[in-house]
Amino acid sequence: MNWLTSTQNKRTQILATLFAAYDKANNEKQLAAYSMALKDFPEELLMRACHKLMLENKFLPAIAEIVQACRSLIGELNDSQRERTWAEAWEEIRRQVRECGRWEKPTWSTPEIAATVKSYGYGDLCELRQDELQTASAQCRRYYEEACSRKNEKNINDFVLKKISGAEMIGMLPEQKIIMIHGRKDNG
Repeated sequence: MNWLTSTQNKRTQILATLFAAYDKANNEKQLAAYSMALKDFPEELLMRACHKLMLENKFLPAIAEIVQACRSLIGELNDSQRERTWAEAWEEIRRQVRECGRWEKPTWSTPEIAATVKSYGYGDLCELRQDELQTASAQCRRYYEEACSRKNEKNINDFVLKKISGAEMIGMLPEQKIIMIHGRKDNG
């Protein structure tokens, strides 16, 4: 393995540790596939995501689960990059309807929430009666899940087509670093 660069070697060591934790250390082909698929992810973030997954998963996580763990960690560090749960999105929609009503322009924390409201119709949300809330929530949830799915698929497609970096795919700014000092994020 001396032909590997130090970055590739460290990435391979991180993934080899993950594989060893699940008694898959001798599966070099699978390790190579994971290493290639995750090659553009920041090492520090990859290490933390793998550690998180080792603490949570009973079986070797798939590459997609590692990507999701990276997104989750980024969301913890930068709330604006975190994908909202449906309950959070619905609460934000209801709060903006109460505060802004029909006459003020609401602001949304994510493009996916904005797309959900646009799909359902902001005016229709403002006019909901109490007995219509449950049905509206179910319809909006479907719109929200579709918007989140489209965003995630676009990010993965852009990454595969090399339009964006691995860091951008998971919601990091290109210059953002994942270095924790005394439990706090350091962007320097």
